[in-house]
Amino acid sequence: MLQLVMVLVALSPVVFLIGLVKPKWILFWMKEPDRLWASSVGILMFMATFTAYSEIRLKHKSPQEGAPQRQVSPEKQNELQLDRMRY
Repeated sequence: MLQLVMVLVALSPVVFLIGLVKPKWILFWMKEPDRLWASSVGILMFMATFTAYSEIRLKHKSPQEGAPQRQVSPEKQNELQLDRMRY
């Protein structure tokens, strides 16, 4: 699966560049393809394949690891303790 995604990541800039030069090659089913649609296909393909690559490669944190530790509120930490400061 990772090899397929890597091939698609490498292929998507090629699709983008070909779509800018010859949009008919990318959008062969359209009668009058334009460069905007052809380049959009290449950019969307690049974003989708890079997202798939990052989902495959990066490990997700478990809910226990990612949960921040509960801390005392800043209001209680900064309270003045005037009764202790008698001279």
